[in-house]
Amino acid sequence: MLLLLFFLLLLLSAAPPALSLNQEGLYLHGAKLSLSDPESSLAAWDDSGDSPCGWAGVGCDPASGSVTSVDLPSANLAGPFPLLLCCLANLTFLSLYNNSITSLPSGVSACRSLVHLDLAQNLLVGGLPASLVDLPNLAYLDLSGNNFSGDIPARFGRFQRLEVLSLVNNLLDGTIPGFLGNISTLKMLNLSYNPFTPGQIPPELGNLTNLEVLWLTECSLTGEIPESLGRLKRLTDLDLAINYLEGTIPSSLTGLQSVIQIELYNNSLTGELPPGLSKLTALRLLDASMNRLSGTIPDELTRLPLESLNLYENQFSGELAASIADSPNLYELRLFKNQLTGELPKNFGQKCATKIHRLCALKGELEELWMIKNSFSGPIPEPLGGCWSLTQVRLGNNGLSGEVPSSLWGLPRVYLLELADNKFSGPIGEEIASASALSVLSLSRNEFAGSLPRGIGTLVSLLDFSASENKLTGLDLHHNELSGELPSGIQQWKKLNELNLANNRLSGSIPGEIGSLSVLDHLDLSGNRFSGKVPVELQNLKLDQLNLSYNKLSGTLPPMFTEQMYRNSFLGNPGLCGGGRMKGPCNGGGEERSSGYVRLLRSIFVLPGLVLTVGVGWFYKKRKNFKNAKRAIDKSKWTEDETLDRLDEDDVIGTGFSGNWIPVPFC
Repeated sequence: MLLLLFFLLLLLSAAPPALSLNQEGLYLHGAKLSLSDPESSLAAWDDSGDSPCGWAGVGCDPASGSVTSVDLPSANLAGPFPLLLCCLANLTFLSLYNNSITSLPSGVSACRSLVHLDLAQNLLVGGLPASLVDLPNLAYLDLSGNNFSGDIPARFGRFQRLEVLSLVNNLLDGTIPGFLGNISTLKMLNLSYNPFTPGQIPPELGNLTNLEVLWLTECSLTGEIPESLGRLKRLTDLDLAINYLEGTIPSSLTGLQSVIQIELYNNSLTGELPPGLSKLTALRLLDASMNRLSGTIPDELTRLPLESLNLYENQFSGELAASIADSPNLYELRLFKNQLTGELPKNFGQKCATKIHRLCALKGELEELWMIKNSFSGPIPEPLGGCWSLTQVRLGNNGLSGEVPSSLWGLPRVYLLELADNKFSGPIGEEIASASALSVLSLSRNEFAGSLPRGIGTLVSLLDFSASENKLTGLDLHHNELSGELPSGIQQWKKLNELNLANNRLSGSIPGEIGSLSVLDHLDLSGNRFSGKVPVELQNLKLDQLNLSYNKLSGTLPPMFTEQMYRNSFLGNPGLCGGGRMKGPCNGGGEERSSGYVRLLRSIFVLPGLVLTVGVGWFYKKRKNFKNAKRAIDKSKWTEDETLDRLDEDDVIGTGFSGNWIPVPFC
């Protein structure tokens, strides 16, 4: 209260006498001055008018003009809680959600009219102010996403009208107190993601008969789920996930007649699912995954109009009830890593969106089917092939067999198709060319046979494709836009007799492990960007056709490929040497030899050309000089005798077989 008086005195002493702004406007303007506002969210809060009712985030009663709400979420305001707001006598709603408020003093109890207080996602520290209980009309209190620590104050059990209490994601480190069960008006209690001291769920929470939401996720809870929670008849959402709960799921929970969602995942619960689940007629989402539950999945559960069923990573056994195929709104079914057996229900997928409805909304249709790591057997139900709503199909690590429904290959929304480690047979359907969203295709360790369909090369979204240890005999993906390097593990394609990846954009080196494919007789990697040497391991193959032309290969050809029969197998690789048309020396790298040949050709043709040009020019000049000299001689008309008479012994420069050599000037 003293702090509040100080702010009032400060405001009054700073205010000029001529201001026309009403008193509530002055309070709000003073609150503005106490906060840092780097984004000028409160720029409109000035003193030029007479009322704050038009200011951003300020709401007023239309009749009286009194301020009733201040709503400033995500405004990047910083500083201590502005206590001047508590001077607004009719303020019922205050939200400073997602700002940088740094402290919440006990003086907040002066906000006597507050009904709704939201200070979530701020920088509040210290203990929870017990004085909040003194707000007589408070119905909504959200302090989530701060750094409050310590125990929940004992006085919190005395709230008279509180309906929502959310303390999610703080640093509260005591135990969850039983006195919270005294807040009989509570409709929502959310204490999730706090480092509470390990302790049990207080049975007193079963007294909160008006409770609709109970979230105690990751609260270090131990022991068993109390039977008293079964008394929460209005509960719609129960979340006890990520704790250390043990024992069985109490049968009293089947009395939660209003519950829509139950989250029990990531605990240590054991035993079978309780009988009486058919009474949960409002249940739509059940997640009890990552426990140690056992027994069968009850038919009475799968008959409910579920939307999501997650029971993965447990110890469930037996067959999957046929009634699961009749769920009209099931969009997520995850039962992987159990011990389920038998065949999948024959009508499974019959409620999915079909091709006729592909343009309609897919809400409520089956999207995720995760059944990996069980012991299912038999074929994939035909109706699944018409389930256009599917995005993920994971049936790996089972004992499923037979041919995959042809229409399943081409489902347009599936981006993950996992069928590895089963006993599937038959071809991979040509329909796969329609699977435009497919990015992961896992088919390894089955009995698929035949050639891979060419359409698989048109799947531009495909990032991960594995089909090792099958009976596939051909891979023809030529003239597509495949890029990157060839994957490792090619040596496992033991039955492959054709590998045609011509005219793509593949790069890197050609894997030597291709040489271990003993039945391969057709290898065409031409028209790509492969580099490096031709693997010597390819000599192990008995090929009828080999084409590695028009790549960027270099180095010496393996001896076998220098024979005449391979003369057209390596065209357009200037860096290769040895054999056929590549008879040059291989003393260095292909590129160095290539550039050496170019230099040699330049020497052969360019230099003689220069010599010839210079020679012709010299000859032309001499010939011209000779003609000039000849004309001069003609003009003089000297006779031989006259010329000889003009010479003497001093002009002799040498002697020869025919006499003396005397230079005769011609100019």
